[in-house]
Amino acid sequence: MEKSFAVGYRLTSYRLTSPLTHDLVNKLAVIVGHCDLLAEHLKAGSPSAKRVDSIQEIARGMAKELNEYQCQLAECARSAEMKKRGVHRLDELSSAS
Repeated sequence: MEKSFAVGYRLTSYRLTSPLTHDLVNKLAVIVGHCDLLAEHLKAGSPSAKRVDSIQEIARGMAKELNEYQCQLAECARSAEMKKRGVHRLDELSSAS
């Protein structure tokens, strides 16, 4: 029962978190894009340009981390689904359906 609960929890966690991380990554991409547009109007090396660069760097880093986290969650969900179905290899997953 505990093992079944853990598998279900991982799948539910992935299903809830995946859309959220996807939306956050999309919003961070908008921030990066706006920083690109803003940087075109700033003098290179100015304090404002440095701030915009910092914002852009942070947004890119956060997007990368979120993508990595989403991949980890997807792998956990796949693994949990395989355990739930008693599948040992990924190519067996479709035939176990």
